[in-house]
Amino acid sequence: MPVLLLAFAILLTTAAPLAQQAEIPAAVRAAADKITAEQLKQDLDYLSSDELRGRNTDSPGYDMAADYISKRLQRAGLKPLGDEGTFYQRYVMREIQADSDAAYIEIDGKRLRFGDDFVLRSLTGAMSGAKQVVYVGHGWKVDGQPIDPYAGVDVKGKLVIVHGPRALPKGVEIPLLGRVNVGGSPPFLEAERRGAAGIIFIPQSSVTNWEQMRGQNLTRRELEPSVPSAYAAPPVTSVMLSRQASDALMAGEKVAGADLLALGDKQDYPPSFQLKKSVTVHVPLSATTDRRPYNVVALLEGSDATLKNEYITIESHLDGAVGSRTVEGDSIYNSADDNASGSAGNLAIAEFMAAGPRPKRSIIFIWDSGEERGLWGTRYFVSRPPVPLDNIVTHINIDMIGANSALDPAPTPRTTGPNEIFLLGPRVLSAQADALLHSVNNTYLQMKLNQDNDRADSEYFYPRTDAGPFLERGVLTIGFTSGNHDRYHLPADEARFLDPKKMETTARTIFVSAWMLADAKERMRIDRSIPSSVLRYQ
Repeated sequence: MPVLLLAFAILLTTAAPLAQQAEIPAAVRAAADKITAEQLKQDLDYLSSDELRGRNTDSPGYDMAADYISKRLQRAGLKPLGDEGTFYQRYVMREIQADSDAAYIEIDGKRLRFGDDFVLRSLTGAMSGAKQVVYVGHGWKVDGQPIDPYAGVDVKGKLVIVHGPRALPKGVEIPLLGRVNVGGSPPFLEAERRGAAGIIFIPQSSVTNWEQMRGQNLTRRELEPSVPSAYAAPPVTSVMLSRQASDALMAGEKVAGADLLALGDKQDYPPSFQLKKSVTVHVPLSATTDRRPYNVVALLEGSDATLKNEYITIESHLDGAVGSRTVEGDSIYNSADDNASGSAGNLAIAEFMAAGPRPKRSIIFIWDSGEERGLWGTRYFVSRPPVPLDNIVTHINIDMIGANSALDPAPTPRTTGPNEIFLLGPRVLSAQADALLHSVNNTYLQMKLNQDNDRADSEYFYPRTDAGPFLERGVLTIGFTSGNHDRYHLPADEARFLDPKKMETTARTIFVSAWMLADAKERMRIDRSIPSSVLRYQ
């Protein structure tokens, strides 16, 4: 009997948190219920219209979308949180163009030509002059293992020779999670960290797309100054040599070019060494242009005199992925689901939250730019936040909330159903937030919160999300998305394939969830370890 009583007591103790339900104020429910499919469809149709042509960052279409949203925010009474009393938070995006016609590499008096003998793999800036050269094999530093090809050689101010494009240490697997190498530091980062002037890649036998590489990486578009993140541009300029050029580079050195390439293919890398010869690499720029894209940022001030200095951020990227390829006669990339749907949902949440009761904490609404180009807007926001970053309690990301597999002409398992949404972040990061979100959902609209991708090894948790730069700086992140589909990043991503009723249910759920997070007695915290795969920055 005592054993049974003890078991019963344990059951009651563990079940108690599950039995507790969030008490959502009636006025908050009423405010959320004012979000309608009709208004969402109207906003979705405009933001993804042919007129706006996908809202590419730094385009007239993006400007029209930003103006549309900022006017609505002003009418709703939200406070501008951008520059000089506006809703626009501007940043500098620097665009540089390599002069491929004038680029060359000179080895032992022989001049190699761009396109035939070498191509660009990354561009950080102009490079010119004779440099000493150091061979460093695969070029990787591996976590927790005594693998360091830079040990015993000095690469500062020199060019490093690395097998590429993705040569790895023998017997070592380094998984690629989005753009994050889990368990190892790649040649780009190691070369920059150790002060190398640049990288010369010598090709693996797997390099067969030479013609395609001729036109790649001639232009670099990046924040100025750059803000570190998984999606930041490579930090050093690099070139890839042809096999013939590699022979010329290694002529008279410790290992001949053909032998070195063969050893690289077998992962039998020779010990690192400095070459006897110097190499002149000349990669000039033909143009440098500074542009001023911007985020749309607004503030809803909290009701508590003290807690209003803590913040929930709710973000959706306003730009779309605009391509140049015509597909089935369609050349307009409308970017409806990605992410006019999330932007429309965010707008509705902002408007009706401003009209309803205010939570204790303040809420910052963000429509960022440059997400499709390298998370420019988000990276800038975390580097120059309008409020102290430590005061941001939780970041909520809304990206693609319109797809419904039940209505999709080509459904995939990656797309959620009519009353289902992918929830990302809380299961990995915060039991406290996870419990609150489920409690709110169970009390309100009872969507299916699918957490199949809420795990550390999913690139949809990190880094493939606008929430990434926040998480990299220790902010609790929560994401909502209806999932991917075959129209993703294609002209066929159009409003006619989306479900405004599902957008309504999702936006209402996010509204109430965000309100309750902002009104919680205790600040939400990361109470589980941030996965080691997450890059960390200050």
